[in-house]
Amino acid sequence: MEYTLKDRSFEFSETEVKHEVIKIGEPEDDLFEIEFKLTFSYGFLNYSHNFIWINQDIETLLEQMKKMDEKNYGTLSVLSPGVSFAYSKDPHDENFYEFTVFMDTGYINSYMGTESKLGITLTVSREDIANWITSF
Repeated sequence: MEYTLKDRSFEFSETEVKHEVIKIGEPEDDLFEIEFKLTFSYGFLNYSHNFIWINQDIETLLEQMKKMDEKNYGTLSVLSPGVSFAYSKDPHDENFYEFTVFMDTGYINSYMGTESKLGITLTVSREDIANWITSF
């Protein structure tokens, strides 16, 4: 199933990020793999890449989201390489965040984690971010 996180001004920006769970692995010692396709969409331009996380990555993200209540900006990350996040509270509306999803271009091109990134930034609510993450 595909889950979409759309920019607050989607009707104008046509900017969204989607993830589609492709496969969930067999549990082993309370861990299992989640293979998913992550897609950045900018209206006429789409870019997708497949990634593999473990279920602890989702739990880690949800735990790290608590920082969003304490700090106006920061980063969220998982143990698995390839995808990271940044957030900044909207100075004009405290109910919204500028939320950036990054794909590591080193991981995309050679499965080697680097600091080079391709990103998409959306203005979304904290609730929408949490719902998108838990939908993995």
